[in-house]
Amino acid sequence: MSELKAFMLDPSVWEIVDRISTLLGLATSVAAIVAGILAWVSRDRLRAWLRGNRFPKVGGLARDDAHWTALLFTVSRAEVPAFVIERARPTWVGFVGTAFSAGAVRSLEATAQALGIRVAGTRQVADADDPEEARTAVHALLADLRRYGISNVAVDVTGGKVPMSLGAFMAAEEARVDSLYVTVSYDEQRQPQPQTARIRCVSRPRPAGNAAGSG
Repeated sequence: MSELKAFMLDPSVWEIVDRISTLLGLATSVAAIVAGILAWVSRDRLRAWLRGNRFPKVGGLARDDAHWTALLFTVSRAEVPAFVIERARPTWVGFVGTAFSAGAVRSLEATAQALGIRVAGTRQVADADDPEEARTAVHALLADLRRYGISNVAVDVTGGKVPMSLGAFMAAEEARVDSLYVTVSYDEQRQPQPQTARIRCVSRPRPAGNAAGSG
């Protein structure tokens, strides 16, 4: 007992304890600073994670004066994306297609260029039934646009197979950009009638500005 008491009263022991406490305090402070920096840098992702899968603004027709700097499309046919490009007149467009829709994509690229619209890029998915491929492709196009400082983007998920549309929608939600869907009537030959087309907002994670319409 006397040895333990002597050990506890030894100044060198308390000096060591004090140094350990100081080091722990410094480590905690550094960790807090690093965590704060990471939270600030990744604040959009953190906010999205905290929000979970809530969709604050869903549905509604896009107004006639709705404008996005860039539009990305999943493509199966050229007619409906061409209508959206003609109406919305974005500065940039990008396309996600398949080998089957390659001709439609080339036609849309030509349409955009004829209107003076820049093509951010085209991505072709190998498996249209894998939503992850479309999700990755849309994220790649969004990253290309961000390098040009463009964030006012919408993703039109009308074209392509359902898994492609789902993957594109996921990418739009993760990037917090608008997603769109175009409704259109077809004639007896199953050809779309552009005059019947309506642009609908699927989800608007950010304040919609002039893109919103009435539900």
